[in-house]
Amino acid sequence: MEFAIGTVIALVALAVSWVALEWQKRGGTLKRVHYTAYYELLALQRDEDAVESLISGPISVNLEPSGRRLILPLVFELRLANTGKAPITKDDFSSPLTVRFGSHCNFMGGSMEVNRGSISEFFGDNPFELDQGCLRIKPFLMNPGDEVTLSGILNGPVDDDGIEVSGRIAGVETFGRLKPKGDGIHLNVNVRSMLFERMEDWPATGRVEAKVLAIQKFLPLDDIAPGAMEGHFSTRFNGVPVRDMHTVAFMLTAHSDGTADVNDGSIIFEVTDSCFLNCEVILDGVELSEQRARHLVLWSEKKVTIRSRRIGRSQNLVVRLITEGGVEDLRITKQPTSVTDVQIMRTQVVEDPLGRNLLDMQPRFLLFSQRAHRKLNMDMPRMKNLMQRGREIKTRILHGD
Repeated sequence: MEFAIGTVIALVALAVSWVALEWQKRGGTLKRVHYTAYYELLALQRDEDAVESLISGPISVNLEPSGRRLILPLVFELRLANTGKAPITKDDFSSPLTVRFGSHCNFMGGSMEVNRGSISEFFGDNPFELDQGCLRIKPFLMNPGDEVTLSGILNGPVDDDGIEVSGRIAGVETFGRLKPKGDGIHLNVNVRSMLFERMEDWPATGRVEAKVLAIQKFLPLDDIAPGAMEGHFSTRFNGVPVRDMHTVAFMLTAHSDGTADVNDGSIIFEVTDSCFLNCEVILDGVELSEQRARHLVLWSEKKVTIRSRRIGRSQNLVVRLITEGGVEDLRITKQPTSVTDVQIMRTQVVEDPLGRNLLDMQPRFLLFSQRAHRKLNMDMPRMKNLMQRGREIKTRILHGD
């Protein structure tokens, strides 16, 4: 009997919590606000060397027109929505809405989008105030269904709890925070031969296997805030602004020693519109000095010559360059007999890098009313104990104890 009563209590507690959740999800609370927040490092490469390069190395992101270097540039998107049944007026706010990024993270600039009307109709004049680690938005009218999207660039690390929105609004118990994506940026990789149009025509690998990898250095700013970032930020290499910066790596592996064939010389790559800015040569995982690198590679702004004949058996050569432009115009102007094909791989950020559809995601338990949420957490230990006792009783019955 005691077990039955405990089970009923547990089921009732679950039912109350579930009804509260469904009631609020269907708009049972007249005033309700949800938000989503998502951020990423602006650079596509996330390894330690890439981050160090942004902090003190040759590659940088700068705030214009001052040219101020950003220490840790992050891109973010914040979406705020009135998902209740009643409007939220200016008089409902007891203070500005605060968007907190982190104690060492500052908002550097961006753009605002609204789903209805114009920004001035939403906010009026001068609606924002900047403070250390946060952005404050003055009281404004939000009708049911209104959405506001803020995109931009931050400088510095976001706090462990992520980007948070807080404030006091009459009739709103809590800000529902929807769970953001947790799988990071998606890239598409396209692989093709530089010499053959059809895959069935690709030949067997020659003495030297050659591949090219082209990858963007930064997330495309236009995808974050279309047209709004132009002129406000620059990406630079050694202090010189570079648009559409890429890393292009030529990777060659020798499967046997070189021959005396006079046609087994160098392979030459050239570009017309793009530009090679810097070159690193790595042989078997060790970066070569400039003098040793010239024994294997010669390069200029428009041409890279790799002396493939000098690569010995089982050696791996990587020629890594910083480029302006995505080298879509890359072509082979000289091909040695040792290289039968060159496959090029290009990466591209898939659409929606910052999760513009975040509001379509499933809500977290923050959509409970505070009372129901407290009751569920208070009852949870008791429910677990009752379930454990139920398992013990079942075991005794089965074993005749």
